[in-house]
Amino acid sequence: MLEKHKITNSRPIRLLRQNFSLSNYQKSILVGTLLGDGSLYSDGWSKNYRLQIAQGNDQKDYLLWKFNQFRNCCVSEPSYQECNKSWRIRTISHKEFNHYAEMFYFENRKIIPQNISEHLDSLAMAIWFMDDGAKGPHNIGYILNTQSFTYVENEFLRSILINKFSLKSISIHKDKKWFRLYIRRDSENDFKNLINQYVIPSMRYKLLTP
Repeated sequence: MLEKHKITNSRPIRLLRQNFSLSNYQKSILVGTLLGDGSLYSDGWSKNYRLQIAQGNDQKDYLLWKFNQFRNCCVSEPSYQECNKSWRIRTISHKEFNHYAEMFYFENRKIIPQNISEHLDSLAMAIWFMDDGAKGPHNIGYILNTQSFTYVENEFLRSILINKFSLKSISIHKDKKWFRLYIRRDSENDFKNLINQYVIPSMRYKLLTP
């Protein structure tokens, strides 16, 4: 959801804004994060957006890794949220994030951009998997928990995985009243090879299929 928050526009933040731009590496991480657990929101006084990422205590190392990737646009260290037992990082608000807010949100709902294929590479896929992926049971290699997206959006993502990354054995399964993507055993090794180099040590357990 696009939320409204008030954060002071201090001199250190203004100086940080003047020198900040997203690298291509950060853009890929951002895309994977927005497909997964990350969100963009604007402050009440600013027209620009900031990135917020939260992870549970078990994924603290992963959150700290992400913090290091976006350290050049963060003023404060990661903070622990006692209310939901999670760790959170927030970037400064900056025009660099506005384009991605326009891409990923419509009427306060996160969506799959029509041009997502142009922005989805191996690094973005790895981030997406580390955020929302899991090892699967039986004949399922991996699961991408895409329940926040519609069936049509899941079908669109499925077509991209098939056509762009040659992952031929992808299916959509119903999870209660939502849907998620299954990467079947036939494509398991291809998917693992696609993202393997980017999966950080603390998240490699997700690649260990039964």
